[in-house]
Amino acid sequence: MSGEEAPTQQQEPEQVKKPDEPPPAAAPAPAEAKPESGSNRPAAAEEEKTISYRALVLTGYGGYEKIKLQVKSMNKSQLKAGEVLVRVKACGLNFAELLGKQGLYELLPSPPITLGMEGSGVIEAVAEDVTDRKVGDRVIAMNRHGMWQELAVVPANRTFPIPEAMSFEEAAALPVNYMTAYMMLFEMANLRPGKSILIHMAA
Repeated sequence: MSGEEAPTQQQEPEQVKKPDEPPPAAAPAPAEAKPESGSNRPAAAEEEKTISYRALVLTGYGGYEKIKLQVKSMNKSQLKAGEVLVRVKACGLNFAELLGKQGLYELLPSPPITLGMEGSGVIEAVAEDVTDRKVGDRVIAMNRHGMWQELAVVPANRTFPIPEAMSFEEAAALPVNYMTAYMMLFEMANLRPGKSILIHMAA
C-alpha cells in the first residue's frame, strides 16, 4: 500500500506546477463556481417557502390507536383566493369528531384524514385578495376538518378575531359548542322574548 501511495505523492507536485504556468486556467474554475452558487439561491428561497408541520391523522376507523402523528409539508405560496394560513395554537375536540373517528359521521371524508372542526391561532399568511385579515391576527378558525395540525389553511370568512381577554384554549373550545347551543335555543326551540325554556341536561 505504501508503495502505491508514493507515486501518487510524486504526481501531485507535477500537477501543482502545471496550474502555476497558466494561472488564467485556474481562475475560470472559481469564476464558474460563483454562478452555480448564485443559481442555488433561488432553490434555497423555494426551500424556505416549503414548511413542515405536524398533524394528527386518522389512518382508519376505530379507537385512538388509529390516530397517528405525522409530519407533512406545504408551500405558503399555494394559498388560493380567499384563504389564510393559520398557525394553530389550540384545537377543539367535540362529539362529531368522536363519531368521525369511528366512521359514524357521514360529513367527513374517509381516512386518511386530519380531523378537527375548530381551532385558534395566529395568521401567518394571507391570499392576495384577502383584505379583512392580516399576518399576526389572533383568530378562531373553523372548517369541516383539518384543525388537528400545526398549520391549517382555511377560508378567511371562517375566521373570527379573538378578544384580547380570551385565551387560545377558550377560543378553540367556543365555536362548535356555542353555535350548536345557539341553534338549538333560537332556531329549533324558537326561543323568543317572553318565553321560557327548561334545560334538563348539559353535557
